[in-house]
Amino acid sequence: MGYPRLEINVRKMAYNAAVEVKSLAKLGVKVMGVNKVFNGNYDTAEALVKGGIDTVAESRVYNLKKIKDLPCKKCLLRSPCMSEIDDAVRYADISLNSEIEVIRALSKEAVRQNKVHEIIFMVDMGDIREGIWFQNYDEIRDVLREVLTLPNIKIYGLGTNFNCYGTAMPTVENGNLFLQLAKRLEDELHTHFEYLSAGNCTSYHLIDKGIWPAGLNHLRIGGLHQYGIEYVDGKYLDEYYHSSMDVNRYVSDLYIYKAEIIECNTKPTVPFGKLGVDAFLQSKHFDDRGPRKRALLAFGAQDIPYANIWPIDQKISILGQTSDHTIIDIEDCDKIYRVGDIIPFEIDYTALLAACNSPGIEKVSVRD
Repeated sequence: MGYPRLEINVRKMAYNAAVEVKSLAKLGVKVMGVNKVFNGNYDTAEALVKGGIDTVAESRVYNLKKIKDLPCKKCLLRSPCMSEIDDAVRYADISLNSEIEVIRALSKEAVRQNKVHEIIFMVDMGDIREGIWFQNYDEIRDVLREVLTLPNIKIYGLGTNFNCYGTAMPTVENGNLFLQLAKRLEDELHTHFEYLSAGNCTSYHLIDKGIWPAGLNHLRIGGLHQYGIEYVDGKYLDEYYHSSMDVNRYVSDLYIYKAEIIECNTKPTVPFGKLGVDAFLQSKHFDDRGPRKRALLAFGAQDIPYANIWPIDQKISILGQTSDHTIIDIEDCDKIYRVGDIIPFEIDYTALLAACNSPGIEKVSVRD
């Protein structure tokens, strides 16, 4: 196995998913497991299924192809492009939608493939990303009225999202507004929404506080089982596997990123000569700390951002990064590091996203 390498503990992930499913089921909330950060990794999707999640969600059709043989339902976590309607129906049992033109195309393709395609119809309750704006009731009603007539289309549920683009938080108030909107639509259209999909892992803070609006019965969750963190208040949930580092780093010990030292030396802490800008056209300030021992690691900004990773040896500090190198200070370390040694890090969600999408980083599933 080569380096740099990302080790993903799928056993711990399956355990966390099982805790999540059981705890939310007590409130009548069904979990859809979000796998998108892992770039269609089959092992991480399988871990969710082993934990009791029966629907795995990806945000890209090409990643749904990677898990097509996994024995579960699959959801496309955003509207399909018109150019990928055929594959969306082929590989996704469910998709998130709000544009009637797209839903018509899904209907036509579902008829052609002799399949029933389910949709979560999205309403924007304030985050100003996807969905019809919640105050445009007539538009929502009229689109849904047509959707109910389309062949081979089934409404899985009514959905909304929070805290992704506009940073609008899930609250009791907007949760109740969503419930009221759903009830009005059900009464006027003489239908029933099996699921009211009320957001993502940030909605968990309402559950944690015991103020979850009764009737909201579905969440699309990734971060909760991935990190064991309640993100709104920033605290670890002890029933889940999670990091032992400061919670404000938002890292997890389910993901260990490892990189190899390719050079060790002692150098000044201030460059010599007239300074300009770095490889990313940024000017820099250097504090003179005298000569210090440092090491070069064989990865850079092209692979994973250094601001989102934390050395497990906490006496290591990261000095900076270019596109292909990461520079660490090892002067104060108890261990004597040498060329060829491996430096492990815990990583946050941003770094995990980068690592899983970097072809230069090997991904390894760990089951211990």
